[in-house]
Amino acid sequence: MTTSRRFVGRVALVTGAASGIGRATAALLAREGARIAVVDRDAGGAAETTRLVREADGVAAPFTCDVARSAEVDAAVAAIAAALGPIDVLVNVAGIGDTAGLDGVAGVSDECWNAVLAVNLSGPFYLSRAVLPAMVARGKGAIVNVSSLAGRSKSAMGGYAYSSSKAGLLGLTRHLAFDYGPQGVRVNAICPGGVDTPMLRAAGVAAARSEHEQAARAARVAAYQFFMPLKRVSRPEEQAAAIAFLASDDASYVNGVSLDVNGGLFMA
Repeated sequence: MTTSRRFVGRVALVTGAASGIGRATAALLAREGARIAVVDRDAGGAAETTRLVREADGVAAPFTCDVARSAEVDAAVAAIAAALGPIDVLVNVAGIGDTAGLDGVAGVSDECWNAVLAVNLSGPFYLSRAVLPAMVARGKGAIVNVSSLAGRSKSAMGGYAYSSSKAGLLGLTRHLAFDYGPQGVRVNAICPGGVDTPMLRAAGVAAARSEHEQAARAARVAAYQFFMPLKRVSRPEEQAAAIAFLASDDASYVNGVSLDVNGGLFMA
């Protein structure tokens, strides 16, 4: 349990906050004093995260939003500012997985490609576009995007759309950091490896659609584990700690960074 209070008086908008890294981040930032906008398209999960934050004496409110829809994003940001105050921190966690294409690019449908990029790349763009004008007007703010090891290299279990969306998110991070750093807003990203979340569990060997795919997944998992210097997957709380650092004044001179939080599986 942290005793730091780095976010007292600040409002943090966390997407994908119904579970996994998003829930852990919402809980941590709340413990450190932030008022939390718990954003997710899963209304029940957002309500549960809000309940957990409030039970720990934090301040939070749930907001249902599909980040792939720009109109919903704009409405949610306006509602959050009205309910909690100006947004100081944006954490783009919301994302969806993609297992298509393990047998080749021909297996990736237009629907799959468009859906993954809409959530994983367009979503953070829409959120950033919505919050940045007010941050610039106040001359301060922090955005943290959750990319992936797949964005730095490739994904052992995900498909073409997932890796492409996460690589694109790193490009968006760098461009925003360059444009908005001079105006007081820092933009950074983390790149997790395997994290014990519902999305990772849904993409495991058991999710294979054929014996061939099952064997391929098992081989990839074995190779993944062999090359991991830290022989375990991450806990969501470990990713949340990295996010909180980048969003805090402790990282006041950190901008445009892609921080690898993957136990040394990818080193650069």
